Amino acid sequence: MKKVSIIVPVYNSQVYLKECADSLVNQTLEDIEIIFVNDGSTDGSLEILEDYKQRYPEKVVVKSKENGGQATARNWGIELAKGEYIGFVDSDDSVDCTMFRKLYETAKKTGSDFAECEYMYLRVDSEGNKKEIVSYGNVRDYKSKSEMFIDPLVSPWNKIFKADILKQNIIRFPEGVIYEDTAFFIKSIPYIKKTCFVPGKMVYHYLWPTSTMNANKAKRVGDIFEVLSDIIGFYDNNNFREKYKNELEYFCVKILLCSSLNRVAQVKDTRLRREFIRKTKGMIANYFPRYRKNAYFKRGKTGLYMRCINSVSMPIVIMLMRIKGMIR
Repeated sequence: MKKVSIIVPVYNSQVYLKECADSLVNQTLEDIEIIFVNDGSTDGSLEILEDYKQRYPEKVVVKSKENGGQATARNWGIELAKGEYIGFVDSDDSVDCTMFRKLYETAKKTGSDFAECEYMYLRVDSEGNKKEIVSYGNVRDYKSKSEMFIDPLVSPWNKIFKADILKQNIIRFPEGVIYEDTAFFIKSIPYIKKTCFVPGKMVYHYLWPTSTMNANKAKRVGDIFEVLSDIIGFYDNNNFREKYKNELEYFCVKILLCSSLNRVAQVKDTRLRREFIRKTKGMIANYFPRYRKNAYFKRGKTGLYMRCINSVSMPIVIMLMRIKGMIR
């Protein structure tokens, strides 16, 4: 058995891929496998991967499939993985050469099912210059399982998970939607018995130059409703809903009224934006009608904001979010 399987979905990543691959083949942890899943790339990505496979046959695994999206590539990687732990890296990011050794050794020493480290968030401009910007998600040492629901970084690329947890409980990324990281992380929580934290920024996560939100991206903003419904259904079907009632309510409502509502505000199509606003209100009314009584919403400025938002204040909030987005 390998110590860690590192899954890297690859789609048309030839510009960044060598930097990513170099950071992985030079890991100081022995007995790892790096599973590159080529998701139907049409550029030179596959040729680059085959070169690394030839040079590092004991570490590198290359599999190719028709393009199906990042979730399908990661899910296939989970099926293929032979490691005791599983980690994920995005093909346009890179990591410190000690990252997986530190995560693995800390997890083994503490008997943890899950290990997480800090990361550096870097904006890359059109000329390739990099500048560190404010990170998102609260990466820290969790004091309890319940705390994992409260403002976590749901992205999988700074973590390792015990492979048995993912495989035996069929924890997978939902396919065909964006925000798949959200569902994957939250579904894993009930099965994680112990967590550990390794301080230090060991992932270099890049924000690459992109265009403004186009019509297709705007439509996909609505994927969050399907993802949250999937999460709620999972907790209901596996009898976890009552045990984590308050935590799940806080997690879902905070997404709907904060990050999701901000994305909805930036949708230019008025009809589509109104539809998403209607769905936001409907989901809260249907699943979390009494959320204001939840003790988690009585904490800090964010909790006050979410308690105060209603049908009257929401249009004002959306207008302010739109103005802020235009200025940015």
